[in-house]
Amino acid sequence: MRAATSATELTRHRPGFGWTVRPAPGSILASTRVANWDPEPDYFHHWIRDSAIVLRAVPLAILADPGARSFWLQACRDFILFSLHISDPARRVPPSNPLRNSTRGSHLKFLRPDFEFAALTGDAWLEEPRVAPDGTPDPEQWGRPQDDGPALRASAMMALLDALPELGSPEAEALIDRDLAHSARIGGRPCIGPWEEWPPRRTSFTLLAQWDALDRGATRAARRNTSHSYFRGAADRVAALIQQTRTAQGGWLESLEAPDDRFDSATVLAILHAGRHDGSFALTSSDTRATVSHLETIFANLYPINNGRDVPAIGRWAEDVYFDGNPWYPTTLGFADLHYRIAALTTDRAAFAKAEAWMALIEEVAPAPAGALPEQFDRNTGVPVSNLDLTWSAAAFLEAAASRDTALQAMAGSM
Repeated sequence: MRAATSATELTRHRPGFGWTVRPAPGSILASTRVANWDPEPDYFHHWIRDSAIVLRAVPLAILADPGARSFWLQACRDFILFSLHISDPARRVPPSNPLRNSTRGSHLKFLRPDFEFAALTGDAWLEEPRVAPDGTPDPEQWGRPQDDGPALRASAMMALLDALPELGSPEAEALIDRDLAHSARIGGRPCIGPWEEWPPRRTSFTLLAQWDALDRGATRAARRNTSHSYFRGAADRVAALIQQTRTAQGGWLESLEAPDDRFDSATVLAILHAGRHDGSFALTSSDTRATVSHLETIFANLYPINNGRDVPAIGRWAEDVYFDGNPWYPTTLGFADLHYRIAALTTDRAAFAKAEAWMALIEEVAPAPAGALPEQFDRNTGVPVSNLDLTWSAAAFLEAAASRDTALQAMAGSM
């Protein structure tokens, strides 16, 4: 995580585009790996979603390494300024792709069309799923719009200020206000989901992220003695859409538009990010448990690596074909994290044992040297697949490890 944050010492050159980029202070790389889809994917970008997930784990990074506290505090201040810059509705850029003249013929098909640059004004900046790590607009073709990022960033910022109140500032409040206002305006509309799939639709991951941010935003507004009915109404509207993904047997489907039998582990990750202890979307709710149970069954029967295991390696969804469709570190760690949190809330030793089994699986497949966790591991052998050092995986590990400590304390106190 630290290597990917404010990585101003790195430089990335993409010869196919004639494009050199150096990360700016406050940017968070999805991966520090230099790769060109040969076959390792190129994640040397600042994703709004991924960076919010990493931001949520910063207090845990400080607990793990108190000596890095000053680095992380400055990185968070820089993140706030960087995020305000890249989402500034008054921002203007040239109305054509700046790489058009330097791009090789073989890469022109990957170049973002000029009309999208011309449209980058106002709220369109908040619909961008990612930017170049120097803060310039993404010049490559990608799935847009995406609406999970601003909501996740708002909730992560609110949690960060609760954990590290010294980061409070007018700039921090302005970023939260901007993200909440945008989420309230567009909450519940079809968009590209967390796995970058076309066409736009209303995914449970994005809906849950929006509901969580708007619900917390309403509470924040009430605490500040400002009108909260706008955010409360938007949160209720999104919550009603989430309820439409509920199955008759219990559990949340991937989206309103997806096939009726599609369950996706992203739903669990969104519930985990919200971290609620009560209500329909709680960590321990019957629908959360049903969703988890459906997914466990799907993946236990899907991946050969799961044969004979007490808990299955967790992927994204059954028909996933990205890099041939494999278990993911963030999802498998997310299931461990969820069960540690359930154990902490209920002192359920069976939940704790399952979480331990998932962590043992991660320990088994994680490559040496320790510290770099890939995106995926092979469904047959467990070897690293796809990106070999994913920042999201590192944040997911920190979250799971911290939840383990909390669960151990809770269970010790119940004896």
